[in-house]
Amino acid sequence: MLKKLLFKLLHGAGYYFRYTSVLHHPGKQMMAPSAVLQFDDTERAFLEQSAESFNYSIDYSLGHRTKAQYLVHLRDVDFLGNSGAVVLDGKLVVESVFDVSRLAKTPAFKTPALLWPTNKSGLYTSVLHLPWAENNNYHWFFDCLPRLYFLLSTVQESIKIIMRPDLPPYQLQTLQFILADYPQAEIVFIGKHEKWQLQEFILPSFVANPQSGYLPQPVGQWLREKIWRGYHIKSTVPKKRIYISRSNARTRRVVNEQELVPILASYGFEVVRPEEMTYQQQVQLFFDAEAVIAPHGAGLTNLLFSEQCKVLELHPANLIKTHYFLLCKGLGFEYSAVVGTVGDRLENYAVEVREVETWLAAL
Repeated sequence: MLKKLLFKLLHGAGYYFRYTSVLHHPGKQMMAPSAVLQFDDTERAFLEQSAESFNYSIDYSLGHRTKAQYLVHLRDVDFLGNSGAVVLDGKLVVESVFDVSRLAKTPAFKTPALLWPTNKSGLYTSVLHLPWAENNNYHWFFDCLPRLYFLLSTVQESIKIIMRPDLPPYQLQTLQFILADYPQAEIVFIGKHEKWQLQEFILPSFVANPQSGYLPQPVGQWLREKIWRGYHIKSTVPKKRIYISRSNARTRRVVNEQELVPILASYGFEVVRPEEMTYQQQVQLFFDAEAVIAPHGAGLTNLLFSEQCKVLELHPANLIKTHYFLLCKGLGFEYSAVVGTVGDRLENYAVEVREVETWLAAL
């Protein structure tokens, strides 16, 4: 009795320290099986180098298995407005917040917050994923929007998609682009301090893996085409060569960038800073790009919207990330990497200019 009262008080404060899984729930509906990517020797060598830089906590050189895709039909759940987490029988659902690692870091798991309960009737779903996708285009386009692919093509009855009213403009725009062809779906907004008690909820699985921008070809192409059409993207000539600068960022800057810029210019590259552009301009720019050079960072998310291009990504030696290599793998883009010096405490580093020149000469 005392234990139940304690749980009730904690849940009333938005605090949940127990969790559950719905992988074997009777309402689970399989959409697509898992699959394994194949890599050549050069790709495996890069993946091994990346794994070593992370002390092998993620090692895709041993294989990259895509997630099986599913929808889970749930009844009588709570939906938390401060995170997008789903609660079933007083326990947080792991699959609603990606995995156990993210579950342990989400505010709904470890930070008490008063959430006002409201009963809602009807059928609901959500791709809200906080704090990860709060204003991060990578997590938005790889963790959030792809989850709608199987749901919208399967569910024909009226369904409400729960999101937050403070979505960044590009997130609201691109979500609306996706929903334009699905009149059965509408967006409803939950407040940060609300907890909705739902009679029916469909939980769509996450599509991408950790540190991976790989999307199955049908999902990736569906997303690309919706965004291209929504932003009225048109082909232009000639194609562009762009270098994405992080000179205005605090972290992951290339400290000898000024040595690179004149050489890049001689090969027809222009320096761009995506944060100074509208999102429509960013999508158009990448659609037009035939070659992209950039230090690792969220700006490379927009490779998803390139029609076809070659990519050179720059990394610090102690933090070689695989997100955009695997994105290029899924899109069929030619990908190369230059690994620089060991990054400092802000992950800033230098690259060997001659290695970049070698790639440019081959281009």
